[in-house]
Amino acid sequence: MFKQSVLESIEVIDHSGIRINSSKVVYIDPISVSGTPHDADLILFTHPHGDHFSPKDVKKLLKADTVIAAPTSMSTRCRIFLGKEPVPLMPSQSCKLCDIPVETVAAYNIKKPNHRKAKNWLGYILDIDGTRVYIAGDTDITEESRRVSCDIAPLPVGGSFTMDPKQAAELANFISPHTVIPIHYGKLIGGAEAAENFRSAVDPHIETDIRPTACSDVLIKMYAKIGTMAVAFGILIFLMEKII
Repeated sequence: MFKQSVLESIEVIDHSGIRINSSKVVYIDPISVSGTPHDADLILFTHPHGDHFSPKDVKKLLKADTVIAAPTSMSTRCRIFLGKEPVPLMPSQSCKLCDIPVETVAAYNIKKPNHRKAKNWLGYILDIDGTRVYIAGDTDITEESRRVSCDIAPLPVGGSFTMDPKQAAELANFISPHTVIPIHYGKLIGGAEAAENFRSAVDPHIETDIRPTACSDVLIKMYAKIGTMAVAFGILIFLMEKII
């Protein structure tokens, strides 16, 4: 059942990082965290890509009793980089985390190689005070996502690595939540217009809630950092060859 108070408790931190401030404070794929709030009761990860798993940001949120849950394949990564033992999850599971009912949904690409089904990466359905919130993760339209029943759905709309605006609208129209929130788009994927393109394709009876913070340049920063590291490594190899 849709509750306006739950919608208002959902914050898009940046890109596709989500914070839900209900009876428990829940984060999903937190990045670009301001300050050091150390307020997370529960942190969920959808998959390990750098725009979804940022240890330096997660450490700003951790407190002694924070519960972390992630795809089983991320368990070692969480232990090494966060010093926490995560709750390992696979697709199509149901459990309670911090007294919140949680269901996992497979998140993957159909044809693109970026998010393979065999990885068993995840989306999540959270029951927040009776309102079902579907965090899709990086996914295309899949048979699993078509079976989702939810009231609120932040959906990736940037294309390239996920659904594009038209595809995301197709999924929204099929599962028909009360409200959809376009996320995971920006200068490098979809452009700033992606959210409006998505809204124009969503059925009028579904509310589209556009959050400015979802339009992000986080991928540009990430790839620039990778490029800088690659150049530095190339220079190092060149110098070593000269010395040898």
